[in-house]
Amino acid sequence: MKGITMAAIMIAGAGLLASAAPAATPSGTMRSFQQSCANAPAVARAYLASQAASGHKLTMSRTAAIAEITKITGADGEFAGLKPCDAGYPNAVRFYLDEVIKAGTNNSTP
Repeated sequence: MKGITMAAIMIAGAGLLASAAPAATPSGTMRSFQQSCANAPAVARAYLASQAASGHKLTMSRTAAIAEITKITGADGEFAGLKPCDAGYPNAVRFYLDEVIKAGTNNSTP
């Protein structure tokens, strides 16, 4: 959990720095880049690893939990109607995992 907290702080700090910096756009040409955001299975792996490291017992294997997340993640990384770079995406993955782990199985899908 400490790693996730540190990552969130670093991302927030980078966002503040980017918003405080003057906009420098070259005349005539603009470069764009694809922001890299973790997809649901990667968020799930990190979250479950932090849970295991903090001594939480899981009711299902990490592999099974990640497989459940992978099944419902869209080809474009969409999870619960959110894209990987959308606010709340990691929280949606963690919430779903908490519910799946509590139940021990994914009872919400046929």
